[in-house]
Amino acid sequence: MKETIKFYYNIYPDTLYEILNGYYFFVGDIKYYFVLFDRDIKEIEFLVKISNDLYNKNILVDTFIQNKDGKFYVILEDKVYVMLRVNSIESDLLNIKDIVYFNNLLISDNVKSIDSNWAILWGKRVDEFESMVSELNTELPIVQESFDYFVGLAENAIVYFNEAVMSTSLANTKINLNHKRIPEMLYSGYINNPLTFTFDYDVRDVSEYIKLKFFKSSIDYDEIEDLILSGHYSKGSLMILFARLMYPSYYFDTLKSVILEEVSESELLIYINKVNMYEDFLLDIYNLISKKEEILPVEWLKK
Repeated sequence: MKETIKFYYNIYPDTLYEILNGYYFFVGDIKYYFVLFDRDIKEIEFLVKISNDLYNKNILVDTFIQNKDGKFYVILEDKVYVMLRVNSIESDLLNIKDIVYFNNLLISDNVKSIDSNWAILWGKRVDEFESMVSELNTELPIVQESFDYFVGLAENAIVYFNEAVMSTSLANTKINLNHKRIPEMLYSGYINNPLTFTFDYDVRDVSEYIKLKFFKSSIDYDEIEDLILSGHYSKGSLMILFARLMYPSYYFDTLKSVILEEVSESELLIYINKVNMYEDFLLDIYNLISKKEEILPVEWLKK
């Protein structure tokens, strides 16, 4: 791989360190990643522009390196690879306020600038999992026993999102910089990596952060209350925040890993054992939002 990097980028690393999706190396004090690009190749141009825009504003995100052909990617054995230069400290541990700050570094004024009807995306994902789980027969008993509950939770989230869209204008709901996923440990190295970037409604990252922290038993209720009552989010944003908190992305992500045999199905117990606590938590969040905005009721939670 050293010769490949030398040939395409005219960069001469002494040592390559292998990681899950590629390699990293140092040239002097500068760190580089040469890694697999697992998104649509058409997105590279968009991500290059976003990362360059941020870097030119003195936001030290990682940036793409052009190869000798003037392209920001290399195709090797039908796989797409990109080279990233690391421009900031990767080890800083961030919190919810850091996420909100980062989200607002780039804002779009046009809701139509994204294709993010969550209800449609969630519905398609549920359909895909229903098809996969139906083929398991009696395999994976934990999946079989829990799946219907989380599908029901997802369907409630879909209904609430659709009702939110119909009952309030999302015109004042910001579209800004978010991430495909939020990791358990929120290090700056992940947040500043453009391979994780996406544009979406302004509550995407925050909602995923809250769910993750709840199930990892490290939730800070005070910071959530401060955020919700701060006036930072519109009524529409708070309603779709609540819809996203209902949607069990955590369960479906783990379920996918179970089906692919990457993890044991016992990993699902983290979520299954806390379903009653999470319903209580959702009701607490609903009541908290209701202090600020009159939002649609969720009758099944109140029962």
